[in-house]
Amino acid sequence: MKKRTIIQMLVPMLTLIGFGAMGQGGLTPLVNSTHIYSVIPGNVANTLAWTVTGGVPADYTINSGAATATTNITWKTPGTYFIEFRETSPTSCITLVKNTVIVSTNSFDVLTPSVLAATCNAASGVPNAPANPKTTISFTVNMVSGNVAWNPNWEFAFTLTPSVGATISNVISSSGTISGAGPYTVTGVTSATGSGSVTITLDVTGDATTVHTVALAITSAKELQYQTTESNVTNNGATQTINAIPATTGFNAN
Repeated sequence: MKKRTIIQMLVPMLTLIGFGAMGQGGLTPLVNSTHIYSVIPGNVANTLAWTVTGGVPADYTINSGAATATTNITWKTPGTYFIEFRETSPTSCITLVKNTVIVSTNSFDVLTPSVLAATCNAASGVPNAPANPKTTISFTVNMVSGNVAWNPNWEFAFTLTPSVGATISNVISSSGTISGAGPYTVTGVTSATGSGSVTITLDVTGDATTVHTVALAITSAKELQYQTTESNVTNNGATQTINAIPATTGFNAN
């Protein structure tokens, strides 16, 4: 995971250090992202305070360090805000640093195509096939950021639910690192030009003459640099159908 960008506002020089260009930054965050802000105080013994103005308190959360030199803020609503750092000396003299923050609609989304063509099980067309074949299927999980200049590392968690009588095994991810035995988590997936794709492959074992299904459900997803959660959870599920072969008997010879 790349190190999150930090604002450094040098006191008393009031110099602002620039942000990296990744489609969002501390002054141009996306909704549901968390950014770190810090200063170098003139004297750490002074009274330190971070505040945000504009909007209402429900539009953002100062998660930690409101009275320290470093704080992190989660932005929840699009709009224009002002972040302020105030350092007050024992003589009540104040240094105030203020910057504009423009929060944009979150376009980060992790999704899986919901319409999958049914497939025959592995016994189809196989002479004297086993009664309980192992059929390999796959799901595609896509990421879109809405910004070709922003290529975040991302992760997602998912479940796999087989139909009654079917079992699954050998769950593999085409990229990143997969962990868990159900639920599963895929971490550290890279992207390019604002998008990314992962193929989840697994084996399904079940009676050859019975229709089986496996449902994949994405339970959570986020990009890792700014902990931005996905913007749409209505496209997080898909079901693969595995069709049965006819229940033909073996040969009778006389």
